[in-house]
Amino acid sequence: MRTVRFVGTWVVTLVIAGLLGHTARAQTAPAPVAATPPADATATPPPPLESPDARMAEARRRYAQGAEFYRRARYSEAIAELSEAYTLWENPTILYALAQAFEGRSDATHAIETYRRYLETAADDDMRRADAEAKIAELQGLLATVHVASNVSASIYVDGERVGEAPGDVRVATGRRTLEIRAEGYESQTETVTVAGGTERSVSFELQAVAVTAMRVERERFRFPRPVFYAAAGVTGAGLITWMSMASASIARANDYNDMPGSTSFDRADARLVARRSNVVLGVTGGLGAATAIIGVLTRWHDRPSDTDDPPVNVSAAVEPLVGGALVTARWTR
Repeated sequence: MRTVRFVGTWVVTLVIAGLLGHTARAQTAPAPVAATPPADATATPPPPLESPDARMAEARRRYAQGAEFYRRARYSEAIAELSEAYTLWENPTILYALAQAFEGRSDATHAIETYRRYLETAADDDMRRADAEAKIAELQGLLATVHVASNVSASIYVDGERVGEAPGDVRVATGRRTLEIRAEGYESQTETVTVAGGTERSVSFELQAVAVTAMRVERERFRFPRPVFYAAAGVTGAGLITWMSMASASIARANDYNDMPGSTSFDRADARLVARRSNVVLGVTGGLGAATAIIGVLTRWHDRPSDTDDPPVNVSAAVEPLVGGALVTARWTR
Protein backbone atom coordinates (compact mmCIF):
# COMPACT_ATOMS: atom_id res chain seq x y z
CA MET A 1 0.00 0.00 0.00
CA ARG A 2 2.81 2.47 0.80
CA THR A 3 4.37 1.83 -2.63
CA VAL A 4 1.12 2.54 -4.39
CA ARG A 5 0.70 5.88 -2.57
CA PHE A 6 4.26 6.86 -3.44
CA VAL A 7 3.78 6.12 -7.14
CA GLY A 8 0.39 7.84 -7.17
CA THR A 9 1.84 11.01 -5.64
CA TRP A 10 4.60 11.13 -8.23
CA VAL A 11 2.03 10.69 -10.99
CA VAL A 12 0.04 13.68 -9.66
CA THR A 13 3.22 15.75 -9.46
CA LEU A 14 4.24 14.87 -13.00
CA VAL A 15 0.75 15.63 -14.32
CA ILE A 16 0.79 19.10 -12.65
CA ALA A 17 4.26 19.80 -14.01
CA GLY A 18 3.11 18.75 -17.49
CA LEU A 19 0.10 21.08 -17.26
CA LEU A 20 2.34 23.94 -16.17
CA GLY A 21 4.55 23.34 -19.21
CA HIS A 22 1.52 23.16 -21.48
CA THR A 23 0.21 26.51 -20.13
CA ALA A 24 3.63 28.07 -20.51
CA ARG A 25 3.84 27.04 -24.15
CA ALA A 26 0.34 28.44 -24.74
CA GLN A 27 1.39 31.86 -23.36
CA THR A 28 4.91 32.13 -24.66
CA ALA A 29 7.55 29.92 -26.14
CA PRO A 30 10.62 30.34 -23.91
CA ALA A 31 14.05 29.27 -25.08
CA PRO A 32 15.18 25.90 -23.77
CA VAL A 33 16.96 26.07 -20.44
CA ALA A 34 20.52 24.81 -20.64
CA ALA A 35 21.92 22.54 -17.97
CA THR A 36 23.43 24.43 -15.05
CA PRO A 37 27.24 24.07 -15.03
CA PRO A 38 29.08 23.41 -11.76
CA ALA A 39 29.67 26.57 -9.79
CA ASP A 40 33.23 27.78 -9.57
CA ALA A 41 35.10 31.00 -8.98
CA THR A 42 35.36 31.80 -12.70
CA ALA A 43 31.82 30.83 -13.70
CA THR A 44 29.77 33.36 -15.59
CA PRO A 45 27.07 34.82 -13.29
CA PRO A 46 23.47 33.89 -14.12
CA PRO A 47 21.42 36.39 -16.13
CA PRO A 48 19.55 38.99 -14.04
CA LEU A 49 15.94 38.23 -13.14
CA GLU A 50 14.85 41.33 -15.06
CA SER A 51 15.17 39.15 -18.18
CA PRO A 52 11.82 37.47 -19.00
CA ASP A 53 13.51 34.19 -19.77
CA ALA A 54 15.44 34.26 -16.49
CA ARG A 55 12.32 35.08 -14.49
CA MET A 56 10.38 32.25 -16.13
CA ALA A 57 13.22 29.80 -15.52
CA GLU A 58 13.38 30.83 -11.86
CA ALA A 59 9.59 30.51 -11.57
CA ARG A 60 9.76 26.96 -12.96
CA ARG A 61 12.50 26.07 -10.51
CA ARG A 62 10.54 27.39 -7.55
CA TYR A 63 7.36 25.70 -8.80
CA ALA A 64 9.17 22.36 -8.92
CA GLN A 65 10.54 22.93 -5.43
CA GLY A 66 7.07 23.86 -4.15
CA ALA A 67 5.63 20.69 -5.73
CA GLU A 68 8.27 18.63 -3.95
CA PHE A 69 7.45 20.26 -0.62
CA TYR A 70 3.76 19.60 -1.24
CA ARG A 71 4.51 15.92 -1.96
CA ARG A 72 6.26 15.70 1.41
CA ALA A 73 3.30 17.41 3.16
CA ARG A 74 5.49 20.41 4.03
CA TYR A 75 2.74 22.82 3.13
CA SER A 76 4.17 26.01 4.65
CA GLU A 77 7.36 25.65 2.62
CA ALA A 78 5.31 24.80 -0.47
CA ILE A 79 3.24 27.98 0.00
CA ALA A 80 6.41 30.09 0.29
CA GLU A 81 7.97 28.67 -2.89
CA LEU A 82 4.77 28.78 -4.94
CA SER A 83 4.00 32.34 -3.84
CA GLU A 84 7.45 33.44 -4.99
CA ALA A 85 7.00 31.54 -8.26
CA TYR A 86 3.73 33.36 -8.94
CA THR A 87 5.41 36.68 -8.19
CA LEU A 88 7.94 35.92 -10.92
CA TRP A 89 5.39 34.49 -13.36
CA GLU A 90 1.65 35.08 -13.01
CA ASN A 91 0.55 31.71 -14.32
CA PRO A 92 -2.88 30.27 -13.36
CA THR A 93 -1.35 26.83 -12.91
CA ILE A 94 0.82 28.18 -10.10
CA LEU A 95 -2.26 29.67 -8.47
CA TYR A 96 -4.02 26.32 -8.61
CA ALA A 97 -1.06 24.60 -6.95
CA LEU A 98 -0.87 27.36 -4.34
CA ALA A 99 -4.54 26.89 -3.49
CA GLN A 100 -3.92 23.17 -3.03
CA ALA A 101 -1.07 23.97 -0.64
CA PHE A 102 -3.34 26.23 1.42
CA GLU A 103 -5.92 23.47 1.43
CA GLY A 104 -3.31 20.99 2.62
CA ARG A 105 -2.45 23.30 5.51
CA SER A 106 -6.18 23.46 6.45
CA ASP A 107 -6.24 27.17 5.66
CA ALA A 108 -9.68 27.18 4.07
CA THR A 109 -9.95 30.99 3.90
CA HIS A 110 -6.82 31.50 1.82
CA ALA A 111 -7.49 28.37 -0.21
CA ILE A 112 -10.90 29.71 -1.27
CA GLU A 113 -9.43 33.11 -2.07
CA THR A 114 -6.66 31.55 -4.20
CA TYR A 115 -9.04 29.21 -6.04
CA ARG A 116 -11.17 32.24 -6.92
CA ARG A 117 -8.13 34.10 -8.22
CA TYR A 118 -7.35 31.06 -10.33
CA LEU A 119 -10.88 31.07 -11.81
CA GLU A 120 -10.52 34.77 -12.65
CA THR A 121 -7.32 34.24 -14.62
CA ALA A 122 -7.61 30.71 -16.06
CA ALA A 123 -8.80 30.10 -19.60
CA ASP A 124 -12.44 29.11 -20.09
CA ASP A 125 -11.43 25.70 -21.47
CA ASP A 126 -9.06 24.91 -18.58
CA MET A 127 -9.93 21.39 -17.41
CA ARG A 128 -9.33 22.31 -13.76
CA ARG A 129 -12.03 24.99 -13.54
CA ALA A 130 -14.75 22.53 -12.57
CA ASP A 131 -12.51 21.00 -9.93
CA ALA A 132 -11.68 24.45 -8.50
CA GLU A 133 -15.36 25.35 -8.27
CA ALA A 134 -16.08 22.06 -6.51
CA LYS A 135 -13.22 22.73 -4.09
CA ILE A 136 -14.60 26.18 -3.27
CA ALA A 137 -18.04 24.74 -2.52
CA GLU A 138 -16.48 22.03 -0.34
CA LEU A 139 -14.26 24.47 1.57
CA GLN A 140 -17.15 26.86 2.15
CA GLY A 141 -18.65 24.17 4.35
CA LEU A 142 -15.54 24.32 6.56
CA LEU A 143 -16.08 28.01 7.34
CA ALA A 144 -18.07 29.35 10.24
CA THR A 145 -19.82 32.69 10.43
CA VAL A 146 -18.99 34.88 13.40
CA HIS A 147 -21.26 37.84 14.14
CA VAL A 148 -19.10 40.48 15.80
CA ALA A 149 -20.88 43.21 17.78
CA SER A 150 -19.01 46.28 18.99
CA ASN A 151 -19.94 49.55 20.65
CA VAL A 152 -17.65 51.45 18.22
CA SER A 153 -16.46 51.00 14.66
CA ALA A 154 -13.36 48.83 14.73
CA SER A 155 -11.20 46.49 12.65
CA ILE A 156 -11.51 42.74 13.13
CA TYR A 157 -8.41 40.56 13.23
CA VAL A 158 -8.46 36.75 13.19
CA ASP A 159 -5.21 35.12 14.30
CA GLY A 160 -3.43 38.44 13.73
CA GLU A 161 -4.78 39.02 10.19
CA ARG A 162 -7.28 41.76 9.40
CA VAL A 163 -10.45 40.25 7.95
CA GLY A 164 -13.22 42.84 8.26
CA GLU A 165 -14.94 45.64 10.13
CA ALA A 166 -16.99 45.58 13.32
CA PRO A 167 -19.86 45.54 13.88
CA GLY A 168 -20.29 42.96 11.12
CA ASP A 169 -19.90 39.33 10.10
CA VAL A 170 -16.70 37.50 9.23
CA ARG A 171 -16.03 34.02 7.90
CA VAL A 172 -13.40 32.06 9.78
CA ALA A 173 -11.99 28.59 9.31
CA THR A 174 -13.05 25.81 11.65
CA GLY A 175 -10.98 25.34 14.77
CA ARG A 176 -9.74 27.45 17.66
CA ARG A 177 -9.37 31.08 16.58
CA THR A 178 -8.31 34.28 18.29
CA LEU A 179 -10.51 37.28 17.50
CA GLU A 180 -9.26 40.79 18.17
CA ILE A 181 -10.81 44.17 17.44
CA ARG A 182 -8.87 47.39 17.31
CA ALA A 183 -10.07 50.99 17.15
CA GLU A 184 -8.09 54.19 17.33
CA GLY A 185 -8.41 55.80 20.74
CA TYR A 186 -9.68 52.59 22.36
CA GLU A 187 -8.02 49.67 24.09
CA SER A 188 -8.01 46.58 21.88
CA GLN A 189 -9.77 43.42 23.09
CA THR A 190 -9.30 39.77 22.21
CA GLU A 191 -11.36 36.63 22.64
CA THR A 192 -10.60 33.04 21.75
CA VAL A 193 -13.43 31.07 20.15
CA THR A 194 -13.75 27.50 18.89
CA VAL A 195 -15.97 27.17 15.84
CA ALA A 196 -17.10 24.28 13.68
CA GLY A 197 -17.64 24.44 9.95
CA GLY A 198 -21.06 25.63 8.83
CA THR A 199 -22.00 27.02 12.25
CA GLU A 200 -22.68 30.54 13.47
CA ARG A 201 -21.30 32.25 16.53
CA SER A 202 -21.93 35.65 18.09
CA VAL A 203 -19.25 37.61 19.91
CA SER A 204 -19.72 41.00 21.56
CA PHE A 205 -17.02 43.51 22.45
CA GLU A 206 -17.26 46.60 24.64
CA LEU A 207 -14.23 48.75 23.94
CA GLN A 208 -13.03 51.21 26.55
CA ALA A 209 -11.53 54.54 25.59
CA VAL A 210 -7.86 54.93 26.31
CA ALA A 211 -7.44 56.96 29.47
CA VAL A 212 -5.51 60.13 28.79
CA THR A 213 -3.71 61.30 31.90
CA ALA A 214 -3.21 65.03 31.97
CA MET A 215 0.20 65.70 33.39
CA ARG A 216 0.51 69.00 35.20
CA VAL A 217 4.04 70.17 35.70
CA GLU A 218 4.42 72.23 38.81
CA ARG A 219 7.25 74.68 38.50
CA GLU A 220 8.70 76.40 41.49
CA ARG A 221 8.40 80.15 41.30
CA PHE A 222 11.67 81.89 40.63
CA ARG A 223 13.30 83.16 43.79
CA PHE A 224 16.53 85.05 44.38
CA PRO A 225 18.88 83.66 46.98
CA ARG A 226 19.33 85.89 49.98
CA PRO A 227 22.94 86.84 49.11
CA VAL A 228 21.68 88.63 45.98
CA PHE A 229 19.40 90.83 48.08
CA TYR A 230 22.15 91.52 50.56
CA ALA A 231 24.51 92.53 47.77
CA ALA A 232 21.88 94.78 46.16
CA ALA A 233 21.14 96.39 49.51
CA GLY A 234 24.85 96.96 50.11
CA VAL A 235 25.35 98.56 46.70
CA THR A 236 22.29 100.77 47.23
CA GLY A 237 23.57 101.81 50.67
CA ALA A 238 26.98 102.60 49.24
CA GLY A 239 25.36 104.63 46.47
CA LEU A 240 23.31 106.54 49.04
CA ILE A 241 26.43 107.33 51.05
CA THR A 242 28.21 108.46 47.88
CA TRP A 243 25.29 110.69 46.92
CA MET A 244 25.21 112.27 50.40
CA SER A 245 28.93 112.96 50.18
CA MET A 246 28.67 114.48 46.71
CA ALA A 247 25.57 116.46 47.66
CA SER A 248 27.42 117.95 50.64
CA ALA A 249 30.35 118.85 48.39
CA SER A 250 27.99 120.45 45.89
CA ILE A 251 26.33 122.57 48.57
CA ALA A 252 29.71 123.64 49.90
CA ARG A 253 30.89 124.66 46.41
CA ALA A 254 27.69 126.65 45.86
CA ASN A 255 28.06 128.46 49.18
CA ASP A 256 31.69 129.27 48.45
CA TYR A 257 30.76 130.68 45.06
CA ASN A 258 28.00 132.83 46.54
CA ASP A 259 30.10 134.08 49.48
CA MET A 260 33.16 134.98 47.45
CA PRO A 261 32.75 138.27 45.55
CA GLY A 262 35.76 137.54 43.35
CA SER A 263 34.50 134.21 42.07
CA THR A 264 35.09 133.56 38.43
CA SER A 265 33.05 131.80 35.80
CA PHE A 266 35.36 128.81 36.21
CA ASP A 267 34.35 128.52 39.87
CA ARG A 268 30.69 128.69 38.82
CA ALA A 269 31.13 125.95 36.19
CA ASP A 270 32.97 123.76 38.69
CA ALA A 271 30.13 124.13 41.24
CA ARG A 272 27.54 123.21 38.60
CA LEU A 273 29.59 120.17 37.51
CA VAL A 274 29.70 118.83 41.07
CA ALA A 275 25.92 119.40 41.37
CA ARG A 276 25.22 117.51 38.13
CA ARG A 277 27.35 114.56 39.26
CA SER A 278 25.47 114.50 42.52
CA ASN A 279 22.18 114.38 40.65
CA VAL A 280 23.42 111.49 38.48
CA VAL A 281 24.47 109.53 41.54
CA LEU A 282 21.09 110.22 43.11
CA GLY A 283 19.30 108.84 40.04
CA VAL A 284 21.46 105.73 39.97
CA THR A 285 20.93 105.22 43.70
CA GLY A 286 17.18 105.56 43.24
CA GLY A 287 17.24 102.88 40.52
CA LEU A 288 19.29 100.62 42.73
CA GLY A 289 16.81 101.15 45.53
CA ALA A 290 13.88 100.15 43.30
CA ALA A 291 15.76 97.08 42.07
CA THR A 292 16.60 96.14 45.66
CA ALA A 293 12.94 96.37 46.62
CA ILE A 294 11.93 94.06 43.73
CA ILE A 295 14.70 91.61 44.60
CA GLY A 296 13.50 91.67 48.20
CA VAL A 297 10.00 90.65 47.11
CA LEU A 298 11.40 87.78 44.99
CA THR A 299 13.93 86.58 47.56
CA ARG A 300 13.59 83.15 49.14
CA TRP A 301 13.72 84.13 52.80
CA HIS A 302 12.87 80.72 54.24
CA ASP A 303 15.54 78.10 53.83
CA ARG A 304 14.60 74.82 52.16
CA PRO A 305 15.54 71.63 54.06
CA SER A 306 18.63 71.22 51.91
CA ASP A 307 19.76 74.77 52.69
CA THR A 308 19.59 74.61 56.49
CA ASP A 309 23.25 73.74 56.78
CA ASP A 310 24.49 76.57 54.57
CA PRO A 311 27.09 78.78 56.25
CA PRO A 312 26.10 82.39 57.02
CA VAL A 313 26.60 85.06 54.38
CA ASN A 314 28.95 87.95 55.11
CA VAL A 315 28.23 91.14 53.15
CA SER A 316 30.62 94.09 53.05
CA ALA A 317 30.60 97.40 51.15
CA ALA A 318 33.16 100.19 50.83
CA VAL A 319 33.22 103.72 49.39
CA GLU A 320 36.52 105.22 48.27
CA PRO A 321 36.41 108.99 47.55
CA LEU A 322 37.95 110.05 44.25
CA VAL A 323 38.48 113.37 42.54
CA GLY A 324 35.05 114.40 41.26
CA GLY A 325 33.29 111.22 42.54
CA ALA A 326 33.71 108.00 44.49
CA LEU A 327 34.42 104.26 43.94
CA VAL A 328 31.75 101.97 45.40
CA THR A 329 32.54 98.25 45.97
CA ALA A 330 30.52 95.45 47.55
CA ARG A 331 31.03 91.73 48.07
CA TRP A 332 29.54 88.80 49.91
CA THR A 333 31.17 85.63 51.14
CA ARG A 334 30.07 82.43 52.82
